[in-house]
Amino acid sequence: MNMPISILTVTGAIYLISFFLHLWAFLNLNERVNQWALLLVRVGFLIHTFYFFSESKTEGLLIPVSTFGQVMAFFSWSLAFVYLVLLTKVQRESFGLILSPILALIVGTAILRYQAGPISLPKPLNPYFILHLVTVFFAYASFTLSFVAAILYLIQHHELKRKRGGTFYQRLPSLEDLEGLIFQPMAWGVFLLFLAIAIGFLWAKSALGTYLLREPKTLFTIAIAVFYLVLVYTYYGAASRGKRLVMLSLIAFIFVFLNFFGTHFSGKGVHYLQVKPTSNDASVSGLRNQP
Repeated sequence: MNMPISILTVTGAIYLISFFLHLWAFLNLNERVNQWALLLVRVGFLIHTFYFFSESKTEGLLIPVSTFGQVMAFFSWSLAFVYLVLLTKVQRESFGLILSPILALIVGTAILRYQAGPISLPKPLNPYFILHLVTVFFAYASFTLSFVAAILYLIQHHELKRKRGGTFYQRLPSLEDLEGLIFQPMAWGVFLLFLAIAIGFLWAKSALGTYLLREPKTLFTIAIAVFYLVLVYTYYGAASRGKRLVMLSLIAFIFVFLNFFGTHFSGKGVHYLQVKPTSNDASVSGLRNQP
């Protein structure tokens, strides 16, 4: 087992232990155990960050995404970063209960697929390309957090509809609070995704001489951003509330999932095919699986 996989294994194990502690705290209303669980998530994130910087130095890339496993490792790091740094208000017991196993699962996938699926990147890396990757990963991480809150909302809504005062009802936030936890990360995600699209256009123009407006993944990403923007406007601008809007947010996340993973296997578009460079600042060969 090489060093990067060893570091990721320790990270995934810490996230998994954190899940069991969150579960114990959730079932027993033990706030002290919950604090230990959150502390473990932070420790896992620090080790994850060490992996990130060590791999960057080893490969000579600011963002190590040369294989599918590395892509998954970076996505899980982005998810932990957004949760712990950008959205501190959502660090609740119920969030950790669902988020920690998601982190463990993604890191586990990264370990299993670490050496598989090589991805060709433009060299030298254009700064626009780096910024595009960072913003799109953070956008998808924000949408994932919104998805977690939506799942919790549906659980709480189900409990209230059945007029039950069981474990979930007592420990989950109110529906109103959960709606805020759905749409706050979503608003961040919309901003970041539109920013990623704009930066992607700048990169494509400087590296390929075209804005790639007709590229399938570009169009799909724009459609997702518009869909989420409508949801955010409906919530904040039109003051619409309720289960229907939450269900639409889940549908939107399905499209995010398909865009992130589904197009990985399509083999269509400039993200996957060999492209000859049209400028001196980047050479592009076999740009496959670009987020």
